[in-house]
Amino acid sequence: ITYSAIVKGYCQENRLDRAFELFADMKKAADFKPDEITYNTLIDGCARLGMFDRGMSVLREMESVGVPPSNFTLSVLVKLANRSRRPDKAFQLVEELTAKYHIRPTVHVFNNLIHACTVHDSYPRAVETAERMLRDRVRPDTRTYMLLLNAAVEKRRKDDVAGFLRAAMGLPGAHDRFARAANGSNLKPSGGLTKEIVSQALEGIAGPCNDEVLAARLLCEVRRAPGVSVDPKLPVRSASRALGAQSP
Repeated sequence: ITYSAIVKGYCQENRLDRAFELFADMKKAADFKPDEITYNTLIDGCARLGMFDRGMSVLREMESVGVPPSNFTLSVLVKLANRSRRPDKAFQLVEELTAKYHIRPTVHVFNNLIHACTVHDSYPRAVETAERMLRDRVRPDTRTYMLLLNAAVEKRRKDDVAGFLRAAMGLPGAHDRFARAANGSNLKPSGGLTKEIVSQALEGIAGPCNDEVLAARLLCEVRRAPGVSVDPKLPVRSASRALGAQSP
């Protein structure tokens, strides 16, 4: 068992004091130096408890001893700022560290930034962050769409829900800002969306967004898409009736 594994165990149990005690012992050992994994684990431990200042002190020490941050470091730093209710700091840290260390943020970093926006009631910024991800040629994944779809439903942005869902499934009518930002690159997440995510989005349009007609139309589109499954228990009877009532 390595030092790093024990530190991780303490952090996962929220025994951060013990983790830092072991970290201090590690630094005293002549034949061992903390590596990136150790520093990232400690920052993540601080994030779990919302201990922003202590997490930042770990980052500063990490840099001072010549251990460069990675994309994983960026992800846990965004988590740290988010859990500490400092979403602006999350963006600041990503901007500063990507420039300083020439890091190209991955989808995981962008997803954590989007999550920070949705948690702190900044839906427009979440969409802007997703657009930037696409402009940077970073392909969205299932979590990207789950975050955006849930946030759009919460804000009652039915057209955004429909646009995100179509983008994720390769259907016509994808979110216009997404399509422009992608500029021809792939909007579909690898592996597609789960039927649970698709069903929740459709239910969100029919329920909270109060547009059963749009939900029914989307359901028809989704069912025609190749390789897509929808929860057969999806309650869309009223939506289907609404769509039928709209037909000439």
